[in-house]
Amino acid sequence: MNNTYITNAAKMVEQLSRFTSFVQQADGQTGFISFRDSTGFLGREEDYKSRIAEEARKELKFNSWSESWIGTGKIAECARGAIHKSGNLVNKNQQIDFKNRLDPNNAKFRPEAERVLYDIYRNALCDEATAFANAVKVFGAKYDTIAYLFFIKDDSRFLPISPGHFDKGFAALEIDYTTSFKCGWENYLGFIEIIKEIRAVMEDLLPMQGTPRLIDAHSFVWVIQEKRFISWVPDPERSVQIERTAEKYMQGVISGSGGRRSVTLSTFVRSAEVVKETKRRANGICQLCNRPAPFIDKKGNPYLEVHHIIWLSRGGEDNTENTVALCPNCHVRMHVLDKPEDVEKLKLPGTRRG
Repeated sequence: MNNTYITNAAKMVEQLSRFTSFVQQADGQTGFISFRDSTGFLGREEDYKSRIAEEARKELKFNSWSESWIGTGKIAECARGAIHKSGNLVNKNQQIDFKNRLDPNNAKFRPEAERVLYDIYRNALCDEATAFANAVKVFGAKYDTIAYLFFIKDDSRFLPISPGHFDKGFAALEIDYTTSFKCGWENYLGFIEIIKEIRAVMEDLLPMQGTPRLIDAHSFVWVIQEKRFISWVPDPERSVQIERTAEKYMQGVISGSGGRRSVTLSTFVRSAEVVKETKRRANGICQLCNRPAPFIDKKGNPYLEVHHIIWLSRGGEDNTENTVALCPNCHVRMHVLDKPEDVEKLKLPGTRRG
């Protein structure tokens, strides 16, 4: 995967780790999480999107369309049934507007609408970029609607979109990309490429049942921009686990065991080097209690855990100036007590040995 959009690997890993703990707490259990288990949080809250795509295709029945249907109202009837199934994937005003443009008795009626729909689903001679552009001309720059039309065409390649919400999700991952007021083919492809990158990291990192689908990565971005996720405060044990998971992943990048795809990302390698340099600098001594590491790991290294002085969740940077190596006990102490005097001690230049 090309490192085009993910520029802050630590933020990505921290959010994925936090997401895992959030879902596990919602399910009241530890271990694997699943987007497809209807009894679990993600299955209940997010898997409906796949069902919408399936049900909408049944209404659309585009495989049975003939070019001779254009102008007869048959395609419009199918499309109205499909948009009716969209639920919250297309906002209500856009649903109404779409139906109006298919209705000969409405002032907004566009007679060329059936041709545009035929081109999207059936015309192999019309490339998808042109079909998207023509849909915008006929149905307006309604990003929810146009993306939905492509999503139900092939939900393994395309995704629904709610621009404002996904802009917030990307911002939470420090991904510099906006979709609001940018309804166009190139912007849509960029949006999908970001979700593909996120899916690849999810496959490497998340303790999931099954391989993540494109729509699963889409759901991850949706969840992390929701108020309930943003305001969620993990208990101290989960807070430490989030950092440990991130560190373990970054260390895996250095050793070559950190994932099939993400190891190729220079940004992930840079974050992994922060972990490596922070531990090297500590030289086996906890930088809070000044005691030797409690044991030697299987590779013969003193066991210390990397801690961000200003937590990533509080806007801290992922660099060696904001990291220290702590023994497990002090790491837990920092998260449980969160004492300002401990934070200030770790900020002192003398804390960093080198």
